[in-house]
Amino acid sequence: MSIFSHGKLITVLQYFTSKFDDYWHILYPITEPEKRKQDPYLYFYDISRKALDYDGEFSTEGIYLFKGYDGKYHLHPLELAQYSLACWLAWRKTDDDIWLNKAMLHCDWLVENQEHDGAWRIEHKNPKYSDLPSPWPSGMAQGLAISSLIRAYRYIREDKYFKCAQKACDFLEIDVGHRGVKREFDDVFIYEEYPREQLNGVLNGYISAVLALYELAQIDRDFQDIYLKNIQNLKNILPKFDSGFWTYYALDGVLSSGFYHRYVIIQLKALASIDQEFGVYIQKFEKYLDCTNCNFKALWLKVKKR
Repeated sequence: MSIFSHGKLITVLQYFTSKFDDYWHILYPITEPEKRKQDPYLYFYDISRKALDYDGEFSTEGIYLFKGYDGKYHLHPLELAQYSLACWLAWRKTDDDIWLNKAMLHCDWLVENQEHDGAWRIEHKNPKYSDLPSPWPSGMAQGLAISSLIRAYRYIREDKYFKCAQKACDFLEIDVGHRGVKREFDDVFIYEEYPREQLNGVLNGYISAVLALYELAQIDRDFQDIYLKNIQNLKNILPKFDSGFWTYYALDGVLSSGFYHRYVIIQLKALASIDQEFGVYIQKFEKYLDCTNCNFKALWLKVKKR
């Protein structure tokens, strides 16, 4: 299939500009730190469109369904957790309680469907990742769920939401060899978004988990150590994602699309509001965006690999 075919044009354009997006390629606006201080339900960047723009199906109970790679709708905990967090932000943006009710409904689903070890495992797979466990956990799903559950706890102050978030955090430390998501290598580690047989190491998925740990540590200082450990670890592994002209999407050597290159910059800006050391990588990765040769090289290599 041509990269210029239906559904692919936005992917191409985002190598060169941030002016175009769609539901699957939203370049979220950063939320100013002062606004987050004033309103604890806000997130580091505004993902409300993931709720507001959704025009797909729901289960009979009103739970978000993900249109899968097979064209059918599935309960998908990663996508569901993201939708749940987006509902909190849609509530703050619109002041409409319909979004509050949706956020709570999905947080209740997360509580009721969390497995004994703290994970939410996913049945549906991207065909590219056939070597995932069946079903498979995801560090990104854990992180997004933690961030949404924290907001439910803030709103209703019921321990079940915080305990669920705590268990989700504990699961992040379970090794991939024991049906978890933590993979250690070269004196560093990463929480795998896709815990495949070999190192995958998706950057944006890991950052989502680190941001969740920061939020958890703001509520309970007992989580400060794991958060600080991950912040230092992220600083140690970031150079591995720098190709010299573009970012790598993952540590298996796959280059980022234009969207994911820009998305990681957004995430790093969120992190820089906490720790200014991440500003070095923001400047470096933004320079790649300003380099026409870098844009074309990244796109060409992506097309060539298809």
